[in-house]
Amino acid sequence: MKKILNKYIKSIICVFILLIICDFLTALPPFIVKQVVDIDFARPDIIKIITVFICIYVSVHIFKLAFKYIRDVVINKVICKILIDIRKTLFCKILNFKMSTFNKYNSSELYTRLTDDVNNLFDLFFGFCYKIFSNLMYVVFMIVMMFVANVNLAIIGAITVIITTIVVYKSSQILGNLENERLKKRDRNNKEYSELYNKSKLSYLFKLQNKNISKMNSLFESELDTRKKYIFVHHFPYWIIAVIQAMGIYAIIYYALDINVAISLGSIYLVLYYTKECKSPLEEICNQLEDMQTCLNSYKRIKTLLNEKGEENIEIGEYVEDLNGDIEFQNVSMKYDKEVILKNMSFIIKKGTKVTIAGRTGVGKTTLTNVLMRLYDIQSGRILVGNHNISEISTKCLRDNISYISQNPYIFADTVRNNITLENKEITDEQINNLIEEMGVSNLFNRLENGLDTQIKLSKLSYGELQVIAFIRAILHKANFYIFDEPTSNIDLQTEKMIQNIIDKISQKSTVIIIAHRKSTIESSDKIIYLKDGQIDMIVNKH
Repeated sequence: MKKILNKYIKSIICVFILLIICDFLTALPPFIVKQVVDIDFARPDIIKIITVFICIYVSVHIFKLAFKYIRDVVINKVICKILIDIRKTLFCKILNFKMSTFNKYNSSELYTRLTDDVNNLFDLFFGFCYKIFSNLMYVVFMIVMMFVANVNLAIIGAITVIITTIVVYKSSQILGNLENERLKKRDRNNKEYSELYNKSKLSYLFKLQNKNISKMNSLFESELDTRKKYIFVHHFPYWIIAVIQAMGIYAIIYYALDINVAISLGSIYLVLYYTKECKSPLEEICNQLEDMQTCLNSYKRIKTLLNEKGEENIEIGEYVEDLNGDIEFQNVSMKYDKEVILKNMSFIIKKGTKVTIAGRTGVGKTTLTNVLMRLYDIQSGRILVGNHNISEISTKCLRDNISYISQNPYIFADTVRNNITLENKEITDEQINNLIEEMGVSNLFNRLENGLDTQIKLSKLSYGELQVIAFIRAILHKANFYIFDEPTSNIDLQTEKMIQNIIDKISQKSTVIIIAHRKSTIESSDKIIYLKDGQIDMIVNKH
């Protein structure tokens, strides 16, 4: 965050200079009025003097309006540039996270950081520059001008302002704590609601509606209690401030009416005016401090994200052209946090074979392929691909030679063509159509209304058909190794046969690793590696 702000340091300094000029011009008119009030109206050139003061008064207002316009334009431009830079930096940061870092956050958290939290930064910067700093400088200029007018009266006025400021500051602190408490409760409410919404079918099937309603009502009541406290503390300081100001004004008038003290009428007017005028900017500062608590929380969350150290640099290491060969796990162990997932695992997958990884749910099948693709780092042992240690070659090199298809096809809300090519201009329509013909899936694509230009979100493609598109994409982005994670687990038998044929054709030219449960997939493999509790339970060589 500091790097981004330092990039715009000159513009930020310019903004603060404009704010100071505008606040000085805003505080100046009452001082001019004070000079007019103190003029000896018996002077022969009184008309000329008053005319000069009127010209000065009007000029100050004209300059004030001009500088305010310039100030607002510059502030908006600078803040918008900063926020765009923050959003770009944040987005790039997230995309470069290691998978272990990425898993620390859920999708809603990351989405909120990129949208709501960045938007809140606008209120933070704009609120601070335009409101808090501006009002603070306005109060400072008023106090300075009070001392210029009359020191004794200014002391009374300054004491009144200081006491008012203390009340405002303390109340804002309490409000900030209550706001933090409310936000935590709101986050918990959102999390619970999201979970209940995503599992709504489960609630209906097991008749959990009343239980869930009671649970959410309890959470809402807790948040409401915090809101009530917030509202009470929010309104409590105002009458205290009113009483403090009334006492300050009374003290000023009492001192000014002392016949033994010679004070000009203009000085009395100026100090009374500024003492009363200070209430408005102080209250606005108070309101901004309250609103800024949410913005500061957003700033802290974004800063935490930007300070994450778990970035992935896929360029580090040697780049091996056409990485190919046997895959060998040598005493590989891996754990998530403190939980050991893979334990001292060793095996070899020969080049050009089709291998199935089998076992019950949670035994480490997907983790095994994840460490092969370097989505996660291993704690001990080593993994060799074509006699190259994958920790020594670049991650880009490794992933350039691996195609991965999960049981949930990654399909974007875009055309069929763009989902297949992923903006790779080297892949032509002719190549796509030839592969479709070769794979025997022409019927699927012939049914599409606009062919390859069909928008996926507008089409009525089944789950299995979307999986076929994912397979076509994987094949066209040619790789030496293919990893299929439960590719046929959620599709019908007809589509399964279609996909099995595609896998068989892929395995003729490449090494294929399949995570599967279905008997048909296991039987067609050259080797089956059975896992149990993160260890190899049994290896069956079939061919």
